[in-house]
Amino acid sequence: MKKLILTFLTLVVVGSSLYACDRKKEIDPAQLPKAATELIQKHWPSCVIDFAFIDGREYEVLLSDGTMIEFDSKGVWKEMKCTDGLPVTLVPGNITRYVVNRFPKQLIIKCEKMRGGYEVKLTNGLEIQFDMQGRVTHVDD
Repeated sequence: MKKLILTFLTLVVVGSSLYACDRKKEIDPAQLPKAATELIQKHWPSCVIDFAFIDGREYEVLLSDGTMIEFDSKGVWKEMKCTDGLPVTLVPGNITRYVVNRFPKQLIIKCEKMRGGYEVKLTNGLEIQFDMQGRVTHVDD
């Protein structure tokens, strides 16, 4: 009986793992939420969507300039990465002002919404976490 239960649990774990790995699927960019498409058109007008994926209820997009954006199910961005620097209009104002004042020669190349705040990465490799009001909570170099 123990052997049967162990076999069953092993099958459940393996099956669940295979299902989780197979959830990310390429989709036609036209299937992206309207808010995601509008954000891309507004802030990256000269780029095209090279790849669009759906993973559960979240979307991931790769643009022709190498920018990667993750969206939630409603098309609101969750994480953005761009080696040429993100559009400052997408990063909360307090965070942008902090980076410009403290690190004027650096660009924000990654911005991620986290529980209770944001994390940004600068071109010099510095990672800075902010609370929702834009106050620094952690710095990692």
